[in-house]
Amino acid sequence: MKIRSRFVNWMIAKLGTWALKALFLTVRVDHRKVVEDGTPYQAATGSIRYCFCIWHDAILTAVFSSKTYKLSGLISRHQDGSYLSDAVQMVGIIPVRGSASRGGAQATKQLIDQPDLHVCITPDGPRGPRRIMKDGIVFLASRTGRPIVPTTLTASSYWSIPGGWSDMLVPKPFSKALLLAGAPIEVPAELTREQISEYAELVQKEMDRMDLIGQRIIRGDESMTDLIGQTGAYPNDHIDSSVRPSGGHKKAA
Repeated sequence: MKIRSRFVNWMIAKLGTWALKALFLTVRVDHRKVVEDGTPYQAATGSIRYCFCIWHDAILTAVFSSKTYKLSGLISRHQDGSYLSDAVQMVGIIPVRGSASRGGAQATKQLIDQPDLHVCITPDGPRGPRRIMKDGIVFLASRTGRPIVPTTLTASSYWSIPGGWSDMLVPKPFSKALLLAGAPIEVPAELTREQISEYAELVQKEMDRMDLIGQRIIRGDESMTDLIGQTGAYPNDHIDSSVRPSGGHKKAA
């Protein structure tokens, strides 16, 4: 059911934000990055800004786990996006409304006009398929000059809340959240449609790889840390039936 009252939508977002802020105060956050400025969770020292690529099911962890700096979020114009748009503003993230199907050109222009902002994008949103890359993030990176940082977020214990096409990962109280920001992927300017698809496949593989590494680290295997920045380097025994990189996280107990 759609709620058309702007005030009611805002109140829902406000209450949800309060609840999630309280929850994440109990969560221990382990954040690791490859490039010093390649993270939205610390103030940038240089001039380069990035496109942070995360899956839709990890968006709450991305928004509420730590304070962000100079970060915008590409958010769809659908009703669910309205709640998220209100919520991210309440934690200091600048919403940019648009997606590949609606408002994409306007969103791209807004980001070009604000070169000091990082941008966070969920390339499998707003309608899925879950954890399947769309071309939009590569197009945006190509047109705005922002390298893509493949980012994975998981937790030692979490709820997996079902949704229409994707579930939502919500860390449980007193769990540990892991945030991995991988090696930036440089995207040339003015790519053709075919080249954009090729880069999208590359980003998909890197997101899958980062998810495998994140799952191993959260389960205590610190030997995987050295692989985070080695693009294309998989764990030797990465074929693991308990980890499904394109189908989502294994549900925790």
